[in-house]
Amino acid sequence: MLQRAASYWETNRTVGSFDVIVVGGGMVGLWTAYHLRKQSPTLHIGIVEQFPSGQAGASTRNAGFACFGSPTELLDDMRHESREDCITRLKWRYSGLQAWRSQFSDSDLGWQAGKGYEIFSPSQSQEWEAVLQNLDSLNELVSAAEIPGTVYQQAAPPISSLLGCISIEHEAGLHAGMAHHALKSAVQSAGVEFLHGIEIPNQSQWRRDGASWQLPTQQGRLYAHHVVLATNAWTGALLNRTDVIPGRGQVLLTQPIPNLPYRGTYHADEGYLYFRNLGDRLLLGGGRNAFRQDEETLSGESTAHVQDYLEAYLRTVLLPGQAVEISERWAGTMAFAPNGSKMPLLESQNGLTVVARMGGMGVALSPEAGKKAAALVIAAR
Repeated sequence: MLQRAASYWETNRTVGSFDVIVVGGGMVGLWTAYHLRKQSPTLHIGIVEQFPSGQAGASTRNAGFACFGSPTELLDDMRHESREDCITRLKWRYSGLQAWRSQFSDSDLGWQAGKGYEIFSPSQSQEWEAVLQNLDSLNELVSAAEIPGTVYQQAAPPISSLLGCISIEHEAGLHAGMAHHALKSAVQSAGVEFLHGIEIPNQSQWRRDGASWQLPTQQGRLYAHHVVLATNAWTGALLNRTDVIPGRGQVLLTQPIPNLPYRGTYHADEGYLYFRNLGDRLLLGGGRNAFRQDEETLSGESTAHVQDYLEAYLRTVLLPGQAVEISERWAGTMAFAPNGSKMPLLESQNGLTVVARMGGMGVALSPEAGKKAAALVIAAR
């Protein structure tokens, strides 16, 4: 795209004046606006998004998982956080998945109901034994989060060369682009205004005039009584905060594979690797833990070394000995806490509400995070 300096006429004008501006048009920002409109129908709400219409930072560039936590991920979470925090977050994730289906049809979301799985390669005997030993306690954990049934059960591996497999109830795949579009359409129909292609600068350039914020942009000034930052990985850069760390998630997608043995959503390596079928094609993503420093970036480009890592896993563990062709590659940017916690960041003061740091679970967390952010805005009015 042609880059050029903004003119005086472009920057010195008002492009929007709102009761509430939601910065970020991904799933969290959209659900925030949805709940704001539901709770206060008279509010004049605007959503400002830096990317073109139909794109978002991670919401439209993820792997399309509707999930709430694999066994090894939850065991790792318990090493970093309290049981109470894990239960609370599981409740939010599961409730969030139910919210998607209560508001939209499966066809609107491209929802593919079924089971999820976690697989273990022959080199993961220690991890496999740990899950088997803790299977009852993991089921007790999700039960405490009001997730019904026996969620985690031992299952036959999809291919014989794998060491083991655990099935996961209530998981699904969805079409992230369709889900984002369905939610955006609902928010637009409710009267929320959208401004695309507008980048909000660092907070040091904002001005607080009485009860209103003035936000300068290359397209002109924006005014709002209340600003919601639903910018996830970009929040740290906007607010000069070190407690929001970006984490790039890279993905590849194969050409159709005859007799593909994988059907459903799959996890491995504490959730750092994930894959699913799209018809007879296999989508594989992750590997961030093997290149952590490199992947703590806002860049949305895929890189050769991570893609090579994913391909090696695909060819040696998932489909050993099979010829596989890659058709597409992309990357999305998630956000994490530096201390290993996966609790979302939710806070509000002085006309600014921050909702961020979804920990790679934005699909599941966004309905509840948006509801809680909207409640903070309403309480501040």
